[in-house]
Amino acid sequence: MTKLIIDTTIDRNLEMEQKYDFEVIPLSIILDNQSYLDGEEITVDAVYEAMRSGKVPKTSQISYESLTKVLDKGIQENEDMIYLSFSSKMSGTYQFAHQIMEEYKEKYPERKMALVDSRGGAGGGALVALQALKMIEAGKPFDEIVRQMKWNIDHVLYKFTLRDLDWLVKGGRVNKTTGYVGTALNIKPYLIVDDGFIKMHKLVRGEKKIYKKLIEDVKSGLGNFTDQTIGISHGDDEETARAIEAKLKEELPDCQTQVFRIGAVLGSHIGIGGIGVFYFDERPEWYQN
Repeated sequence: MTKLIIDTTIDRNLEMEQKYDFEVIPLSIILDNQSYLDGEEITVDAVYEAMRSGKVPKTSQISYESLTKVLDKGIQENEDMIYLSFSSKMSGTYQFAHQIMEEYKEKYPERKMALVDSRGGAGGGALVALQALKMIEAGKPFDEIVRQMKWNIDHVLYKFTLRDLDWLVKGGRVNKTTGYVGTALNIKPYLIVDDGFIKMHKLVRGEKKIYKKLIEDVKSGLGNFTDQTIGISHGDDEETARAIEAKLKEELPDCQTQVFRIGAVLGSHIGIGGIGVFYFDERPEWYQN
């Protein structure tokens, strides 16, 4: 049997947790010089509350203990394991996990293990994880699952925006002058993930315009693959996420949707109120809604 492992940069929701069996490895949140395991020792609500009070959390990669605990469990239960990690371009987690998993491969050659770089995270990673879980449920071979995951990663698109530029300024990703002018003019950042990095795609003036642009880009970007599941992630703004979900279903009646709440690690970097939309630009060879 194959077990999927993700970390807390990959979004998940209650439906996903109730339907599928998978392991989650926490990254760490650092607040007031104290380190907490994401989702185990601190909740996303507590992190967002700290951010609302003006605190700027820091994050760090997975720990040796967290990863080896999951790997040891898989070995004990005679499972092959696939770890879908956060983008190697945005965290040291992938490289760190690679070293450890290579050691485990040598020690346990009878078990199949693969580390897959999501080259993103959040809702895009969730779409890749969901398809992997469906393939596992369907009894697909280990190598086929890994191969399809890598293809899916090449074809998942990330489009997201933030409520304002303030948190990008606090994190040093946008200079203060740009942030001040952008906020004064109601400028919204339009971000994408390209080659494993978060990149500024453009600036759009006005909330309605940015959401309209997101939906237009989804409609044009998914081509003929209109009956797919589209992921929508939010940074503690479910109301806006549901409004975008409703609009997408109106514009794309064949599509299905999954709504996720952005986890504490990514929320710490992009701020409160972000909205992301994630989809495939082409139908995979193996796909199931």
